[in-house]
Amino acid sequence: MKAVPIRYLPFLLSLMFVAAGCGYTSGRDSSQENNTESAEDNFGGEAFFEVTEHNFGELSPGDEVGARFGYSNIGDGLLLIDRVTTGCGCTVAEYSENPLKKGENGFVEIIFDSRGKRGAQIQEARVYFRGHHQPVRLSIFAEVGKN
Repeated sequence: MKAVPIRYLPFLLSLMFVAAGCGYTSGRDSSQENNTESAEDNFGGEAFFEVTEHNFGELSPGDEVGARFGYSNIGDGLLLIDRVTTGCGCTVAEYSENPLKKGENGFVEIIFDSRGKRGAQIQEARVYFRGHHQPVRLSIFAEVGKN
């Protein structure tokens, strides 16, 4: 086996970090994942969001704001969010992590940081539910003013 020249070391290290980051699953521990997977056949719930858009109006540069989107399980099975993705690093999401039975309620909160943003902003989060192929899209709008 040949030694790798030192000039390739930064490339190899960055490749390792990228590969390690691809396995990130949103901070849930594996014991929680295993508990929900044993009841995989029970995930047939259906999410109902009364509101899927929120307009913050005008914001000052640097404002950080959040919108909470509530939803209900209107299906017969359990409903569980697998993951929520956002379009950029200026937007993060927090959400209910427990399976919901029929009639129970959960939330997805989208937090937007306007630092470095100017003008009209449209940010989107996609909510992926276990057993569903299409995500639910949640959108936020803001006009970041010039200060």
